[in-house]
This record gives sequence, structure tokens and C-alpha cells, in this order.
Amino acid sequence: MNDHKPYISASTILPEITVKAILLGIILSAVLSAANAYLGLFLGMTVSASIPAAVISMAIFKAFKTANILENNAVQTAASAGESLAAGVIFTIPALVMMGYWQEFSYTETTLIALCGGVLGVLFTIPLRNALIVKEKLTFPEGIATAEVLKTGEEGSGGYIKKLVYGSLVGAGAKFVIEGMKLWSSEFQVASLLKGKAYLYFGTYLTPAVMAVGYIVGLNISLLVFMGGVISWYIAIPAYIAVNGAPEAASAIEMGGEIWSTKIRFLGVGAMIIGGIWSLVSIRKSLWSAISQGLDAFKSSEGKVKEFVRTEYDTPISWVIIGAGILVIPIFIIYLREIQDLPISALMSILMVIAGFLFSSVAGYMAGLVGSSNNPISGVTIATILTSALILAALMGTDAEYGAAAAIFIG
Repeated sequence: MNDHKPYISASTILPEITVKAILLGIILSAVLSAANAYLGLFLGMTVSASIPAAVISMAIFKAFKTANILENNAVQTAASAGESLAAGVIFTIPALVMMGYWQEFSYTETTLIALCGGVLGVLFTIPLRNALIVKEKLTFPEGIATAEVLKTGEEGSGGYIKKLVYGSLVGAGAKFVIEGMKLWSSEFQVASLLKGKAYLYFGTYLTPAVMAVGYIVGLNISLLVFMGGVISWYIAIPAYIAVNGAPEAASAIEMGGEIWSTKIRFLGVGAMIIGGIWSLVSIRKSLWSAISQGLDAFKSSEGKVKEFVRTEYDTPISWVIIGAGILVIPIFIIYLREIQDLPISALMSILMVIAGFLFSSVAGYMAGLVGSSNNPISGVTIATILTSALILAALMGTDAEYGAAAAIFIG
């Protein structure tokens, strides 16, 4: 990438982190985070907010004569960061309620945990920019797509804005017809149990949100999700019934749902764990290289003053280390308040920092390899929780009162 010429030259200084960019970034971050939280809890997967945020930002900033591409980029970055943070929260915090450790969701505690974890993740990715983008030369497919959208908007094309408006109208209309007018159902299921052994099932759930996610993530990921359903409902559930017999249920549909929720879905959890571990193993060399280069950059930057180049300027690594050190304090306080055990809380804080650096590197690498929407956030989260649980179990024992909750908090 040494011969790469930026769209806005390094010598050009334009307004970037402006008041309007900050305000719009906050608004879009909240809106798109809520949308992605819904998708994640509903479908088990999320999509990148970068392109929708970029298009919305360009549409709104057309009213300002002084707006530029760097401001739009700042807005989509803020929205994307909020979406990513929401994805991390929905894959961990609900587990505390499901396992009975929390009786309800605490807004204050959830916000503090997300705030500290999110800022820590951002700090840890700063040293990896040069390693992952410049030296590893990863493609970052959604980053490139977002850049093309921004450049198209800067050059005056309104095609993306029109498509966004049309898509929103079609989605809203379909949702109103399905959920509001109840003209037809988005869900269709039919099942039959033949001779108490052979289980046949067909079902579909079609909504604008599901169709949009499939379009965004692409054919490959959509086929993988589809194959997961095929394996569950056409292989695993019939095999379970053939071996163990059919459990009592009001209908064949309810019986299939019960078997899936209590037995079969753990196949998916196991597959995600293996997938997360395999991802770490497959990128171990590049990952270690990225971490090593980040540490080397810190050592080589001590006592040196670099010439300011806009496109190459990173937050000083000393700020990263100081910021991470400061964040350990509120993280420790949160853990101590929740777990009420000083040694365990201290251990959790240390594990949080180590796991945060390691898995921020993994997430950054995977985003550069397959894109943000295809980034296995749940797999990385499970790997983090599994690793933390093994360490905590080794140090605290398997019968520790707060062991499971401690692993979830770290994740």
C-alpha cells in the first residue's frame, strides 16, 4: 500500500471532527445500534452499520455547504463503533439474566461495562492499524465499499440515497402489511411425525429485516446459515427422534421446537466454539506479528518526535497504555461491586485487559479478511468466555460461586 494515493491528500487539511459530525454520529450510533441489537437478538447475527450510516450522513449533510467527505467518514465511523459495541453487549449481558445471576437488566451497570469495554477495545486496536492495513495488506472489503460510497456521494451522485429511501419505504410498507394489517403471516410451518419415528418438517420466516440481512451478508454466509437450518431440522432432529423416540407434545411443530431448543441448538454452540478456536489457530502467525509490531512500535517511538502526516498519524502509544491503565480502575470497581470478592475481581481485571488486547487483534484481523458483517463476533466472544472460564476454573475451582458470572463479565 506504499503506492496508494489517498482520495484527500495527506497535505490537505479539512474539518473532520466537527460539532455537526459528532451530533449526527451520536444519533446514528444510537439508532443503528438499536436496530442491530434487535437483529442480533432476533437472528443471532448483526450487520455493519458503515454503509447505511455513510448514506444517511451524506443525505443530511447535503443541507450544509461546508460538509466534506472526512466529516461523513467520521459520522459513519461513530455509527459503526456503536453498532459493534451493541453486538458485543447482546451476545454476553443476556446470559447473566438467563443463568439467574441478574434478575433484570441494569441500565447503569450495562452502560458502564459497555463503556469501559468499548473504550478499551478502541485503545487496543490503535497500535494494530499499521500492522493490519499497511503491512498485512488486508482487503477490509466493507471498508473499501464504504469508501466508494463516500467518494460517490462526494462527487455528486445521489443514487445511493435514492436506493436507501426506496428500500426504507418498501421495508416499512411490508412490515405494516404483515404486522399492522395482518394480511398474511411472515411465518409458515408444517410438520408431521410418521409412525412415531420419521419426522418431516418445512418452515420459513420471511420478513424485510431477514431479507435485508441476507442481501447484506451475501450468498456465502446466507448459504452457511441455511445449511445450519437444514442440518438441524432435516438431520439432527429426525436422528434424535429415531434414537430416543418422540417426546410428548401438543403437535409435531411444538415437538420439533422443543427438541431444537433443549438439545439440537447446542450443536450450533459447539460449532461456534470450534470455529472460533480454528479462526485463532489459522491466523496465529499474522496475529502474533500484529501484536509484536504494536509492541515494537511503542519501543521505537520512545523519545522520538515524528513529523505530522495526516494519513499516518496515530494516537500516541503512550496514550494507549496510560488510557488502558486508567480504565482498569473502573473495571475493577465494577467487578468488585458485582462479584464482591477482592482477589477474584483483581484477577478478572487482569484477564479483561489481556483478553481485550488479544481478541481486539482477532476482531480487527477478521474484519480485514471477511468484512465487519461476516466477522464472527459471537465466535470470538465464546472463545473469550471459554478461555476465561478455563483460567478461572483452574485458579478458583469448578465449584466457585461466581465463576460462571465472572467469565461472562470478562467476555
